[in-house]
Amino acid sequence: MSTVTRLFSPPLQGNGDFVLHANAGTQFVNRDSGVWATICELSQPVGEPLDFPFIGAARMSVHNLAPRDDGIIDMWIQIEWDSPLNYRVQVLVSND
Repeated sequence: MSTVTRLFSPPLQGNGDFVLHANAGTQFVNRDSGVWATICELSQPVGEPLDFPFIGAARMSVHNLAPRDDGIIDMWIQIEWDSPLNYRVQVLVSND
């Protein structure tokens, strides 16, 4: 039976095309791991933490994922917006 682990990034900020190097830890990720990721914009209502997902006007996507033996997941991220936005990446990792 396969194990599936769900991991969240902390709130991040960025825009444009870039590679995010997310440290998931060697106990979760290696070159043979199956990795799926989603991205969402975050908002911060008055008096609340910066952790409310929402769909804004920016186009956001995760294009490629490359799990490494050192526990890092390289992710090609694209955020089409003129200035940095708050976002979060959620990752599912499957290991057989």
